[in-house]
Amino acid sequence: PHHKKYVLKKEEHPTLPKCFKDTILGESVPGSIRQLRGPYGSHVHEFPDRWVLHRDIVDAEADPLGHLFSDAPEYLVSALAGLATGLLAKKQRDSKNALLAGWSMTAFMFLLGKMGKTIGEDERENEGKAPRLS
Repeated sequence: PHHKKYVLKKEEHPTLPKCFKDTILGESVPGSIRQLRGPYGSHVHEFPDRWVLHRDIVDAEADPLGHLFSDAPEYLVSALAGLATGLLAKKQRDSKNALLAGWSMTAFMFLLGKMGKTIGEDERENEGKAPRLS
């Protein structure tokens, strides 16, 4: 399943297969060392003692815009809401206030999106066997 987290202990899996590559695409997670992406939309956060794996709906490396729509819509929605607010405010006020209104709306929509996503997401890391990727 997509977005379900699996934990691989480094005691049992000290390294990942070579098909996993470092990436900057993705949210940083507190305590993680780095992020990697692999086949079939797999996304891994490396921690000192474990790997935490999940699958994205759309592979961020292959289709970044599709990934935003499917896996991280809060980024896209907040950016568009901020842009629209800034443009509307610019028509009615000076540019400084328009910029402030745009950034404020972006931050508000982003936080709202994150809260909504968190409510519907199981944050627990489930230890056990990760799905086969090959």
